[in-house]
Amino acid sequence: METLLRFCGYVGAVLVCFGVLGGVVAGSFVEQPLLVIHLIVGFICLMLWGVTSGVSGFSKARKVVSGRTARFGANALLYTIVAAGLVVLVNVYVSLHNKRWDLTEQGVYSLSEKSRKVIGALQKPLRFVAIDVPQMQDKDQTRDLLALYKYANDKKVSFEIIDPRSRPVEVDRLGMKQGNLLYLEYGEGDSKVINRLNQIDEQTITNAVLKLTRGAARKVYYVQGHGEPSLESQGQGGMKDFADALGDEHITIEGLLLAQAGKVPEDAAAVVVAAPTKPIPQAERDAIVQYANGGGRLLLFANAEDVDSDDVRAIAKAFSIDVGQDVILDEQLRLFAGPQMAVQFIAQTFSPHPITAGLTKADPIVFTFVSSVTAPQTPSSGYHYTELLRSGKNSWAEKNLSMLFSQDGATASKDPEDLKGPVSIAVAMERDSGAKDTGAGDDKFKNVTRVVVFGDATWIENGNLAAMGNRDLALNAINWVTGEEGGVAIGPKNIRASVAPIPAATFNIILALSFLGPEVILLLGLFIWWRRRMVLA
Repeated sequence: METLLRFCGYVGAVLVCFGVLGGVVAGSFVEQPLLVIHLIVGFICLMLWGVTSGVSGFSKARKVVSGRTARFGANALLYTIVAAGLVVLVNVYVSLHNKRWDLTEQGVYSLSEKSRKVIGALQKPLRFVAIDVPQMQDKDQTRDLLALYKYANDKKVSFEIIDPRSRPVEVDRLGMKQGNLLYLEYGEGDSKVINRLNQIDEQTITNAVLKLTRGAARKVYYVQGHGEPSLESQGQGGMKDFADALGDEHITIEGLLLAQAGKVPEDAAAVVVAAPTKPIPQAERDAIVQYANGGGRLLLFANAEDVDSDDVRAIAKAFSIDVGQDVILDEQLRLFAGPQMAVQFIAQTFSPHPITAGLTKADPIVFTFVSSVTAPQTPSSGYHYTELLRSGKNSWAEKNLSMLFSQDGATASKDPEDLKGPVSIAVAMERDSGAKDTGAGDDKFKNVTRVVVFGDATWIENGNLAAMGNRDLALNAINWVTGEEGGVAIGPKNIRASVAPIPAATFNIILALSFLGPEVILLLGLFIWWRRRMVLA
């Protein structure tokens, strides 16, 4: 009887272990009577074992240490040491041969095949430096993403995340500006090329790497000499922020004096004309139009505040795009003031186009003094127009500018001749120039004319470019006209929910069968072992 009671200790330990394990799986002990019975019976068995053993167990300990049990224990210790050594060797091997398996259906925890192909083809070192600032929403998520790029090409890719508060000199050395989150450096020495990103996600990073691997940066020329905002000016009304943003996109921008050059240089990826305040001579306008008609790309920004400036209008008209001699007003409701007209407003209505891709109502575009820009109703064959974005439904394009800019006080109202909202603010045009196609890729793109016209330039000036979605729209436009929009498109990856609810009774049966079988087998094995031990004793 005493022997049987001592065996209760083994039975009690098994019952308690399986009871606790079943409770963890089920998520509750209260709703599972079988688990409660396991725990109660198990604790009773342990109590009986404890009472039976008492002090007699200690008196037998010496015999156990010097007998056959001690030899078995020594063997077990040796096996344990050998097993631990094997585990250490396996871990060393794994650390030297890193391998990941992503078992999710959509590869949520891996780079896409497109990204792996781009990173795997790197011929030079690629370095990532992330800046740990509040705009970086999740530092661990950023680290995991950059680690995936390193895993895709461990020999060429390196990354680090630095704290600007503890390493401000390093941040300055990298040329990181407000809003920059990730620094990319490809190559070594004088041949290295650099990119800086304001957004960290797989699609943005992979496209940035793709740009760097293409070699020299594309060059954009900025027409000067007619009172355009200065690319070097850091003050209000300057274009230094715009020039820096293009540099972050691996695009260089350089001033162009057409009066001196006579024509647009051959290496121009695009030409920008932004809000001239002085007349552009006819010869220079003809050179710009001739360049575009030969497969060039233009980005035009009108000067809505200068009602007498017709240069951008004339260039745009050469491509059947009308820039109105008007200013868009938006009637806004303000608390305690009622409806009021405003020359500054936000645009949230976007048409499908690569330039507006990724723009949402959460990041609208802020405009001030902008003119209407409209596409032709019946475009010629081969011409493709898109009115990119529009003002609100309560807006209109005011044509009576003398009343609007009156020194006695601005007044305006919707008149029959005014364009009613929503009013188009920007137009993109694409046309095959008809030149002979000599190949694919960049050679094929040389035969394409692209023109983008905005009714205002103040939204890309210093102090305004960083507002809401302005920077994204400006960079999307410059990337499209230069042919850099053809990067990889990586869709979102989500863990697909796979839920199959089952009745409570069915769950209880599955739970019982899941651990009752192993439990019975274990108890039976313990009983056989115990009986053999008693016989041998």
